[in-house]
Amino acid sequence: MNISDRLPDPRRAGARILDTAEGVLIALRGCTLNQAFVEIVQTAKRYNVSTLSLADALVAIAQTQTFQNVDDADAAFVAARATWGHFFDQTPPRRPARRPSRQLYDDNEDEDEVASGA
Repeated sequence: MNISDRLPDPRRAGARILDTAEGVLIALRGCTLNQAFVEIVQTAKRYNVSTLSLADALVAIAQTQTFQNVDDADAAFVAARATWGHFFDQTPPRRPARRPSRQLYDDNEDEDEVASGA
């Protein structure tokens, strides 16, 4: 059987969505992986939606950082917005400008060492 003939395993896709949602919560809240998982599961139970649909909604909101593209009729998006939406309402912090990497040596010093035989 050829690898390209295999269909993607839906369990792996679901695990990736859940892993990504956990990562979003870790970044937003500074919690542990276990805390993020528990929060997703408990929120899904509270709003009576599936864990994976809630995780998918959280990832979609994090990607767009806007609620304009979110379907208000979708219970998972409503739950994600109600629970974590305030994190996305804040202006994201600005990252400092990247400083140029420092040279390990000065080009002129290298030429001086070669000329002196060092």
